[in-house]
Amino acid sequence: MSGDAPEDRTGNSAEHYFVEQPDVRSEPRQIQAQVRWQKLVFTTDRGVFSREKVDRGSRMLIETAQASEGDEILDLGCGWGLMGIVAARTWPDAKVTMVDINERACDLARANATANDAGQVEIVCGDAVETLADRSFDAILCNPPVSAGRVAVLRLMDYAAGHLKAGGAFWMVAATRKGAKSLAKRLAERFECVEEVALGSGFRVYKATEPIQGGTEQ
Repeated sequence: MSGDAPEDRTGNSAEHYFVEQPDVRSEPRQIQAQVRWQKLVFTTDRGVFSREKVDRGSRMLIETAQASEGDEILDLGCGWGLMGIVAARTWPDAKVTMVDINERACDLARANATANDAGQVEIVCGDAVETLADRSFDAILCNPPVSAGRVAVLRLMDYAAGHLKAGGAFWMVAATRKGAKSLAKRLAERFECVEEVALGSGFRVYKATEPIQGGTEQ
């Protein structure tokens, strides 16, 4: 695939962004957004998710999710850093970790965290299942890469179910027209309690708690 692959309606390359190294030419740009009453400026680029603007699903998720000071929070599939950065600014005494397999996205997340005074966030580049295998969290936030396929999404659900601390919560958003209700059923195979906590703009946010021991894909 050439570096001039066509872009879709969101400004992403037709090549999927769920890759280690995007095969599209870098063209950084800045976007401004007000999220959770915070005025922020982000650098985005081709080859990463939601290049042109803050994704509605991600916005709904980070504006719905709850955490406490001192929590360990994971932005699972952080992209250019929206949710992790907002979390770090909202709960400044929390420990925020951001992870993504896309190296370009991780570089952007680092730059955006600095530009938006997000504090000492930790940004990990790689497959969360492998790089964070020995870690656990009080809150895990995820806008899963649905277009990467069902297996990839379920793998992230499995990771979340296996790496929540006692009393923790997995917060996930999905587009209604892209199988949100079906994904909720998959969550229910992995968690005792799954609540739909927000609905609007074509998206649904779920809060999943109490992981099921040995819960697997059905």
